[in-house]
Amino acid sequence: MPAMLPTRALLVGAGLVSQTAGLAMTRANPASEEVRSSHETIRVVEAEDIARSFADFKQQNGRTYQEGTAEHELRRTLFEQRQGEVQQQNAKQNRKWTATLNLFSDRTAEELKAAKGWRRMNRKDSDDAEEDDGELDMQVGVPNEHSWLSTYNAGFIRDQGGCGSCWAVTASTVLGFHSEIHATNQSFSTQEIVDCVPNPDDCGGTGGCEGATVELAFQYAMLKGLREPQQYGAYTATDGQCDWTINAHSSPALGALTQFGDTAKLYEATSGAAGRAYGMTGWQKLKTNKESPLLTAVFQLGPVAIALAANDIMSYSHGVFDTCTDWTVNHAVSLVGYGSENGDNYWLVQNSWGASWGEGGRIKIGRTNDEENNCGMDTDPQAGLACKGDTDPVQVCGTCGILFDSVVPIFKKA
Repeated sequence: MPAMLPTRALLVGAGLVSQTAGLAMTRANPASEEVRSSHETIRVVEAEDIARSFADFKQQNGRTYQEGTAEHELRRTLFEQRQGEVQQQNAKQNRKWTATLNLFSDRTAEELKAAKGWRRMNRKDSDDAEEDDGELDMQVGVPNEHSWLSTYNAGFIRDQGGCGSCWAVTASTVLGFHSEIHATNQSFSTQEIVDCVPNPDDCGGTGGCEGATVELAFQYAMLKGLREPQQYGAYTATDGQCDWTINAHSSPALGALTQFGDTAKLYEATSGAAGRAYGMTGWQKLKTNKESPLLTAVFQLGPVAIALAANDIMSYSHGVFDTCTDWTVNHAVSLVGYGSENGDNYWLVQNSWGASWGEGGRIKIGRTNDEENNCGMDTDPQAGLACKGDTDPVQVCGTCGILFDSVVPIFKKA
C-alpha cells in the first residue's frame, strides 16, 4: 500500500526537496517509545495553531520554498485552493463536521496519493458457504456504543511520515492493542514489518514504503514472529534492509508467508508458529461488505484493521464525517470503536497521520442505518485497490467503504 505522506517529504522526482529535516514532532503522550524515537525530527503542529495566511503557514510548518520561485507559486495556489474548500465546508448550514487547514494543505495530488497506502489482496468471489466466521459469536448482542480508548495503546498515535506504510503502521497498532487486551502487552516493530514482510505478488504496491497489505503483515507476525522496536530498531519512515533472507527454503518459507488466499475465515497458527510465544494464535478475515461481523469483532475482540476511501478526509478537524464522495478504497486504518454524537452514529477510526490531524489523530466516520446498502463502485482499482494484474471494478459498502476489507488478529494468553 503506498502510504500517506503527511506532508513530511516532497517528491524529489518532481524537483522538490525533502522537508523532514526541518520539522520536529511533539506529542502529548510520551508513552510510545517507538513513535517518540523514530520521529524525533518531525514536528506535528496542532490544527488549531496553524495560521490561515500562507506566510504564517510556511513558518509554522517549516516550509523553505522561496518567494518568486515556481514551487512557491504552486504551493501558494494549492494552499489557497484548500483554504477555499475549508471555508466552503465550514459555511454549510447544519454541517456535521468541521474542516481545517493542516499539514496537507499545500500538497499536490501525487503527494496526497502517496500519503495513503492500502490496496487489497487479489480477490476472487467466494460463496458464503466457503467463508467462516471463525471464533466470532454472531449471536452475542453488541451495545450501542463501545470503544477501546481506555487502553494503554490508545495513546500511541503513530505518524507514518513520508513512507507508504499505513498498512504496516495499522498492523503494528492493532497487534499492540490485542496483545494488551488478551495476552502479554507486547509492542511490535513497525520497521520490521516495513523491512521484512514479503510481497511477491505486488499486493498494495511493491512492498515496504511502496505498499503492501495488513494480511501479509499478520501472516508474518503469526508465523515468523515480530520483535519489539527496542529489539529490531525504531521506525524510520524509510525502507530498510531486513536482517534475514526470505526464500523458498527459509523458515518460514516464502510460500507460507504469502500464499494463504483471501477467503473470509480464521487463519490459524501452526503448532510451531513463532507468534504463539506472545499469544497470537491466528488472524481473522471478516466477510466483505458486512456490518455485523465488524461490529462483533470490535466489541468482542478489540480494534480491527480496516480500509477506507480516504481521498475526502484530508481536511477533517472534528465532528462526524459524512461527505465521502469517492469510493476508491486506498488507506489502512484502525477501527477502535463506534458510538453516537448529537444523535449521529459513527465509526471511531484511529489514523496514522500524527496527533495533530483530526480529533487527536482520530476521525468519526458517519455510520448510516443501513451500511450494507450504502455502497458504490471502485472503478479505478489500480489507483488504490489492485494487486498486480487485478483491474476489475469492485463494490465497496459502508461510509467511505468502511465495510470492504476488515482483518483482526486472534490473541490468547501464551
